[in-house]
Amino acid sequence: MMIKTDAIILDVDGTLWDSTELVARAWTSTAHDNGFPDRIVTAEELKEQFGRPMDEIANNIFPGLDEKRLDSILKSCIKYENEVLHNDPCDMCFPGVVLTIRSLSKRIPVCIVSNSQSGYIELFMDKTGTADCITDHICFGDNGLLKHENISLVVKRNGFKNAVYVGDIRPDEEASRKAGVGFIHASYGFGTAESPDASISCFPELEDIIETDFQGQKELSEYSIRFLIKQALAARLNSYSPYSGFRVGAALLSADGRIFTGCNVENASYGATNCAERTAVYKAVSEGERRFCAIAIVGGTDEKLGMADPCGVCRQVLREFSVPEDFTVIVARSVDEYNKYTLAELLPHSFGPEFKDI
Repeated sequence: MMIKTDAIILDVDGTLWDSTELVARAWTSTAHDNGFPDRIVTAEELKEQFGRPMDEIANNIFPGLDEKRLDSILKSCIKYENEVLHNDPCDMCFPGVVLTIRSLSKRIPVCIVSNSQSGYIELFMDKTGTADCITDHICFGDNGLLKHENISLVVKRNGFKNAVYVGDIRPDEEASRKAGVGFIHASYGFGTAESPDASISCFPELEDIIETDFQGQKELSEYSIRFLIKQALAARLNSYSPYSGFRVGAALLSADGRIFTGCNVENASYGATNCAERTAVYKAVSEGERRFCAIAIVGGTDEKLGMADPCGVCRQVLREFSVPEDFTVIVARSVDEYNKYTLAELLPHSFGPEFKDI
């Protein structure tokens, strides 16, 4: 089953990685240090608890304590847990998680919402090197809100219209329903789901069932335009422009919803320089794409961004793989300041591949 969405929001434990062995070790040590010498916290025990707010987990692991004592132990557990997770070099991710997140982030916003303690999501991103792939993240420890409230928060502040949450246990499913988003069950994780919109048996399967809202769009939404501009801004940072100092980034949207980015690459022999737009097109064509529907372009010096309209050669290359009247060109300074044209406006009365049969 294909799931059409404009954003993927991910759970962490049981969905992206399994940290239970290390967390169990940390919580057991904390228990011993706080007057519970016989208390052994196990990974299996934690798998039944993960997904709940941290204060609820602590109350279940250490029942019968007064609020002040429980809060003190919880703070110690969190501190030691973060230290253990940070220092241990082991790879806790499920197979294919990092590569899949990187791939998905080129097509669609990827966010993380967890019931974890503050700093836990950042720890995941740091250990996996995926911070640049994550559009937004929030957890219970950051603001004290429950998972469904934080999912709603991420949806609202990013302007998502059709987001989906990926989690592994029934409380994740319940939180998704309360937040009004779709739910994909990670069946390889720690628990079950009642009636998910889709299920995956391994994380990379997300690639096969996600259909982005970019696909089939005749008219780009405001959100889609802003997302393309963000991708172009990020691509601009890779510009190789030692001669002009004019750095350009482009984000090209294919007809099937994939996004390909490019930057300008200059050369000591000036004629060998390649524009950002063509870098994106050639990258896409080399990966089998042939039809495109939009491109966002951002350019300027490090001191000031300007409206970097595509050159004539780039317009002609874009014409080769598009319908000019239906192809959107977005020239931007920022996500809030941009001009929008059709390629037909920028390249009127154009020559294209259909003329080869005349």
